[in-house]
Amino acid sequence: NDRIKRKEHFFSFEYFPPKTEQGVKNLDKRMTDMARRGPVWMDMTWGAGGRTSDLTLTLCDKIQNEKKVDALMHLTCTNMEKKKIDDALAGCKKVGVRNILALRGDPPQGEEAWTATEGGFTCALDLVTYIRKTHGDHFCVSCAGYPEGHPNVRKVITDKNWDPEKNEPKYWAVRKLPDGKYEGVSPEDWKTEQNYLKKKVDAGSDFIVTQLFYDLDIFYEWVKQCRAMGITVPILPGIMPFFKAASFGRMTGFCKTVVPQDVLDVVKKYQEFGADKAKAKEFQEWGVKYISEMCKKLLASGTVPSVHLYTLNNQLVPYKILDALGFPKEKAQVPIDRTISLSVNSKRTDKGWRSGLQSNPSTEELKANGNLAPVTEAEKKLEA
Repeated sequence: NDRIKRKEHFFSFEYFPPKTEQGVKNLDKRMTDMARRGPVWMDMTWGAGGRTSDLTLTLCDKIQNEKKVDALMHLTCTNMEKKKIDDALAGCKKVGVRNILALRGDPPQGEEAWTATEGGFTCALDLVTYIRKTHGDHFCVSCAGYPEGHPNVRKVITDKNWDPEKNEPKYWAVRKLPDGKYEGVSPEDWKTEQNYLKKKVDAGSDFIVTQLFYDLDIFYEWVKQCRAMGITVPILPGIMPFFKAASFGRMTGFCKTVVPQDVLDVVKKYQEFGADKAKAKEFQEWGVKYISEMCKKLLASGTVPSVHLYTLNNQLVPYKILDALGFPKEKAQVPIDRTISLSVNSKRTDKGWRSGLQSNPSTEELKANGNLAPVTEAEKKLEA
């Protein structure tokens, strides 16, 4: 990928299909505006068992062909027999969507355990392997990476010989739970977890998009381990901004995310203010600054070439983060040379910034940038 070779930083957005017709209209308008910022791609999540498959594909079609940005479609194994996978991939081919994020998926709503569908796939590795077997290199396929371990392998530490002060024997990504117990990934499970990621890459994944995280030290060490075991594809960090203090714990609890204590303290403080709008805005501004600094450190480290923002269909917060990082408010006013695959190993040419050729901030420019740019009135209205 030429942008990575040029050490050019870039970004991408993730959305989910709204539940109402009005929500879809609002998101369509929002994506049109956000496409002007020049994301390398915009991706759309996939409901369990294809629950939102038609809408997901429709929105990906809009991204690809109306917004003129590469669309990346999530595709999961949950409640998906082979025919549904075939239909989804055929639909992508029909509208020109050539980028797939292959996932196992979460359990269906209301169910705790994940089970494979008869005649379906048991894991993301099966899905990556199947796409490559049936479609060759037509699709650029990506997979998920879990810097702190998949939630399924993160367990309460019950080893009586474990020393919490020294972390011996060494558990991965340890966090203290509210009840005083500790949770982490055992040495055996961590080895299995990393080997599985390597298998997904070896099966044909072109790049890795990570689960959300807030502990940079764990992330850097994880990337180092990935490289040491021969994982050479780009690793793109998934970044979850702070939107509401009240809902923060639900997301991080579900993902079993390691959250630094100073962040937990701030979240707890703002949760106590309840529905106070002024305090909610104050919390959001604190979150923008925190995430912006985190992203600056990530990009300046040279460990990653981009940030992938989980927008939760929000526009205002991602805009403020991009402003703080020094990305242009609009893509370059020059002819667009788009490619049809995000693949780093694509044989198709990539002559520059996919959604506009304007040069994006280098590491040196990021180090010099520190101010938040104002949000326009138009952006505020779209966010309402």
